[in-house]
Amino acid sequence: MRNMHREAAIWNLFVSAKFVEAAARECEETMRWFGGEAAEEQVANFGRNNQIYDAFKNRARNLRRGAELAALGDYKLLWDAASCFSGDVRGMMDQPLRSWMTDSEYDEFLNVRVGRISAYTSQIARAIDNAMVGAVTFSDPDPDYPEGANYDGGFPGDDIGKIFDAHAGVYERQGVKLPDPLPEVRIDRSIACQTGDEVPWTGVWYPGTGLDQHSLTFAIEGLRMPPAFRVTKTEEELQAEGIWGGAETVAVATTWHPVIAYHRQKDGDTELWAKAGELCPKAGIWQAADISAAERTLGVGDPMPNLGSAYGVTVWRWIRER
Repeated sequence: MRNMHREAAIWNLFVSAKFVEAAARECEETMRWFGGEAAEEQVANFGRNNQIYDAFKNRARNLRRGAELAALGDYKLLWDAASCFSGDVRGMMDQPLRSWMTDSEYDEFLNVRVGRISAYTSQIARAIDNAMVGAVTFSDPDPDYPEGANYDGGFPGDDIGKIFDAHAGVYERQGVKLPDPLPEVRIDRSIACQTGDEVPWTGVWYPGTGLDQHSLTFAIEGLRMPPAFRVTKTEEELQAEGIWGGAETVAVATTWHPVIAYHRQKDGDTELWAKAGELCPKAGIWQAADISAAERTLGVGDPMPNLGSAYGVTVWRWIRER
């Protein structure tokens, strides 16, 4: 069962300053390692090795500066800095590194150290991609590549949880973990934004399609809301057909609602919320805070029902007396 609490936490982690800072540290550690290896071989000033050293230094600087601008609402530099790392790597591979690196050094460089950086930059770029260009490619597709409008540049379906789990050890190395316990979240249905409309709030959003074969998204205030992407064939299904790559998706216009922190009721709160499994604190009509918006009549002390919602556990809001 999908757990929206966890998926929302991962989306928020991938765009967080903490995650970006960890990526910058990985760049600097690799920069120092590379410089040390080159110096030992006395090739620090030979060919383009200094340019490789500087590439890691510049990438760390741009990631940090990108995080600073993102805190002010401008995500472009962060998106560029994360997206362009793969280009850095292609340039490095064009250099004659094997002329002075041993096989073990080359493996350490490419598969371990560069791989760690990619585990960060790839997820930063994917988390931001649809927010930056999703609405544009959906409403005005490239006539030379119209099928690109259906490409999900983020995390199709439940991919984000799988991606995090695959790289959790890399992230833990820099002290990056999901909060424990996970922050509880709910869908704020008082705010709605259609695909193509201006986004009123930066954060994680829930699609009106529901999460079955769809995903949450990250959207940026002032930009246009992207479409949702429905998975038509999973990565595993495509691999069974001999096709390698990400999931096959189709873009769908929908209504989005922000995913916000869920807080238990305190004195003075105007709304009353309760989770499945808790005892009902107030008699009346309760509504599930999910796309189904199911209602139940409950009495004080009744167990709050679990409908198997997108939250992982159903969250209920008291709406009126019986």
